Amino acid sequence: MLKNFSVILLICSFTLTNLVAQTASKTELAAPIYTLYYPTNQWEVSATNASFLDNNIIDKFETEKSSKFIIYLEGYTDDVGTEINNLELSKKRVQAIADYLISKGITTDQMQISYFGETKPEKRKIAISKKLKDIRYANRRVVIRIEKVL
Repeated sequence: MLKNFSVILLICSFTLTNLVAQTASKTELAAPIYTLYYPTNQWEVSATNASFLDNNIIDKFETEKSSKFIIYLEGYTDDVGTEINNLELSKKRVQAIADYLISKGITTDQMQISYFGETKPEKRKIAISKKLKDIRYANRRVVIRIEKVL
């Protein structure tokens, strides 16, 4: 029985490894993952964020026009407010960034948008701080990832 389980586990592991390898071969991370942070209950693109987007996203698209990129935008919130309001706020944040990028010439087929409200809290950047204000700040964010399609 244990031998059969080991064989099944090995087959599943091999299948998963091949699936990940196939997925990785179709896209390649084209830039670091960027994170834009927001004040409580805000979603507008600030002048600082607009400058950052111009210098790190728009410029990349303009310098590598021959390459095809996909921009993944993910919106998040802290836990202040109701779940429904937070989901809507994360949607507004990510949509504001998408609208800004569209205004600069990026097309909607070059973007993939998702938003999660408070359901996926940031854990990595707040490990050193136990302060509630730091934890909430780290969760009011839009994460931007750019992948080059091969």
